[in-house]
Amino acid sequence: MVNVEKFIHTRKRLKMSQMTLCTNICTQATLSKFENHQQVPAFDIMMSLCERLGLTLNDIFPINVKLKTTPNEQILVLAMKALFYQDLVKYNQLMKQVDRDNILDLEQHTYQLLQYFSLVFFEQNSVRSTKLIKKMAVSQFDQLQQLLFYAITIHYYYQQGFFSEAKKIFDDVWRHQQKMTVADQSGFQAAIIYLLAQYQMSLKNYKYAMMLATYGIDLINGSDGTYFLENLFWLLVEASDIWHNQNFIVNEMIDNARMIAKFHKNESMLNKISQRKKDR
Repeated sequence: MVNVEKFIHTRKRLKMSQMTLCTNICTQATLSKFENHQQVPAFDIMMSLCERLGLTLNDIFPINVKLKTTPNEQILVLAMKALFYQDLVKYNQLMKQVDRDNILDLEQHTYQLLQYFSLVFFEQNSVRSTKLIKKMAVSQFDQLQQLLFYAITIHYYYQQGFFSEAKKIFDDVWRHQQKMTVADQSGFQAAIIYLLAQYQMSLKNYKYAMMLATYGIDLINGSDGTYFLENLFWLLVEASDIWHNQNFIVNEMIDNARMIAKFHKNESMLNKISQRKKDR
């Protein structure tokens, strides 16, 4: 069984409170559930908590139940976290550490999907994106990976000027997303909803974007994750400017976005918030 007692003993020996340990890693509720034998956190969270305590995953997970991971898988988990937190410098550093010569098929899927996300959405590099698409075996992706791929492709087509194709894929992804019943701790669903909402903002369909952002916030609040939460709050702020919502509502959303961006160390979002303050 999982050696939670060793985890707790180490934390207390280091005189580290739950709040201190989980800062910038997870919520205190997530840590509390683990220490009370209620729920094991997602792999990236568990790895970060152990690292802060000077433990390894093998210390907490005995051989017969330990999380079996390869070095590449561990790097990709951290790279995905960095990308979803929009720490692109750290993301690029981690992706360079992936051993491409010894990458497994499932790891290759994750590697390519992260590349595709970064190239299309953050770098908007259509040349490299087009080359990458030809290498991707999308039919071999799992359901969430496929949905995320197509959510990214909405933006790829939009950037290429293929507007009708982008709309068709949006309709398909949104329909499938509403039917999803899996318990997703990877952050993929948060990424999918954010991409859908951002697409509607690009079309200036502000009411639709607000609906999707609100849907995404509710979805994330029902999980232990916070991926893209500041972005969804920021979408509500941007859409609220069009609908002229009351200042106290907008300010609360800005405060939420700022708080989560600080938690994620999302400098891009913090700069947007700071610039808004200067412009007002």
